[in-house]
Amino acid sequence: MRLTKLIVTFFYIGHANIAPGSIASLVTILLFYLFAKYLIYHFFIIIILITTLIAFFSISIYTYELPKKDRSEIVIDEVVGQSIALLPLLLFSDTSSPDFFMCIISLLFFRFFDIVKPYPIKKFDQMNNTFGVIFDDILAGVFSALLLTLALIF
Repeated sequence: MRLTKLIVTFFYIGHANIAPGSIASLVTILLFYLFAKYLIYHFFIIIILITTLIAFFSISIYTYELPKKDRSEIVIDEVVGQSIALLPLLLFSDTSSPDFFMCIISLLFFRFFDIVKPYPIKKFDQMNNTFGVIFDDILAGVFSALLLTLALIF
């Protein structure tokens, strides 16, 4: 159970008193920025897929007996969503690291979609199960990635 808690809280970041989801997203972009020059686009997709699978099973175990599934300390879903939002930066960067300013833009886009939850994100957020906990952040990440792609093109 301790390993599960470590995963779902993203090394206990989820226990932050203020904005644990935003802090987890910020840590995700900092880690991405530090390692981006070593990442290949396809490898990063594999990392996201593996993290999503681990998150799904960990959240399922962690919330098994809890009536409310989407708890504030669960932030691994933000890590997954923010990682998806960062994907276009690898596509548009050459062999160098992406611009840190664009990482911050990705963070702002993701946090907007994750907090405001426009349709259909809100539909999934209202589900009280593991799929809903993760998929609303995946959608927020996809919407952010699309918006970031447009910003990078224009």
